[in-house]
Amino acid sequence: MKSKYSIEEWKKIISEYKRTHAVKKITEKYGISKSTLYEWCTKLIYKDRKYSHKNYSNNEIYLLERKMQVLEKENSIFRDCGYYINASNDDKYNAILNLKDKYSITDLCNTLQFSKGTYYNRLLRSPKKKKVVVESENFLEIIKKHFENSKQRFGPRKIHALMKNDGYKVSIARITKLMNENGLVAKLSTRPLPQAHRDFKYRLNRLRRIFKQDEPNQTWVSDITYVVIDKEIYGIAVIIDLYSRKIIAHCVSRHFFASTMVALFNKAFYERNCPPNLTFHSDQGSQYTAYEFRSFLKKLGVQQSFSSPGCPVDNAVAEGFFSCMKREEIAHNLYHSMNELKNTVDDYIYFFNNMRPHRKLKNMTPVEYETEYYKRISESQLNDCIPY
Repeated sequence: MKSKYSIEEWKKIISEYKRTHAVKKITEKYGISKSTLYEWCTKLIYKDRKYSHKNYSNNEIYLLERKMQVLEKENSIFRDCGYYINASNDDKYNAILNLKDKYSITDLCNTLQFSKGTYYNRLLRSPKKKKVVVESENFLEIIKKHFENSKQRFGPRKIHALMKNDGYKVSIARITKLMNENGLVAKLSTRPLPQAHRDFKYRLNRLRRIFKQDEPNQTWVSDITYVVIDKEIYGIAVIIDLYSRKIIAHCVSRHFFASTMVALFNKAFYERNCPPNLTFHSDQGSQYTAYEFRSFLKKLGVQQSFSSPGCPVDNAVAEGFFSCMKREEIAHNLYHSMNELKNTVDDYIYFFNNMRPHRKLKNMTPVEYETEYYKRISESQLNDCIPY
């Protein structure tokens, strides 16, 4: 090619172009057109490129053609199935099932690096879903149902108890695995709650941590806990029958006086048909130790018992109930009025009495456990009346 520029000048111009890519500036500087610059670049590249002039035999050409055909087929398989060699065995197996009418099993297995033996074993052994997979899917639906019905409060143990009562044979470990795989995590307490501070002195503990009772209305326990609503502290009081762990009375109030507890106890006492020989256990809060409350219980013939100073374990059942309610419900809400708190407490206590199974109650709810007792007593009395 004839030009006023030499090869060295070409290289200099092309080098400058590669470095700056300023086409307009270079063409104006050296007085050449864009097409000339691009032509020089092309010629210089082809001039520097070296080609091999190897002679291939017919066999080598044949092998190259076969290799090209294999590569084209592999590309076609990858494109049709949408999976690659790093896919799971389940995905590869399903891809082979879908494409076996279009490609040979050998080509599919070789391309996806999936053993033919594994494919045929699966084909013969599992024409349908494995029994364990179907069973797990069915269990998961039941687990989700109980989890949502409990408002995400139940963990594997509670759900296991409910499923066992329904006749399902499944381990706690399996339920735990299914819940973890599906992100079903029971509620946990997320923020600390205020604790009341009281002055204690020694009073007689008649209960002595004997929390297992033989029949209802032998021993009731009570406690008060506190919740913050817009920087104001509100109290929740409960009375629990130790036999069934049932909440037989509760109230929510801004202030708790002895008169408040008198009214609450009176309500429970008459709703439970004024049980005789009743023991009432509590901590040494001022509401329980007040003369007004103590004289009221004495008038009803109720024997009073107190936890030892600074020993919440002595009232473990009531403490345990409040721990559950705070962890499963109260700690997950921000309240703006006493009515909101009261509605939440009412709902939770209904749930606790009627829906929440207890290990100490043979995985029955408090209502179920108490109902079973009265049914058993009724049948026993009926049998005693039948003449022989």
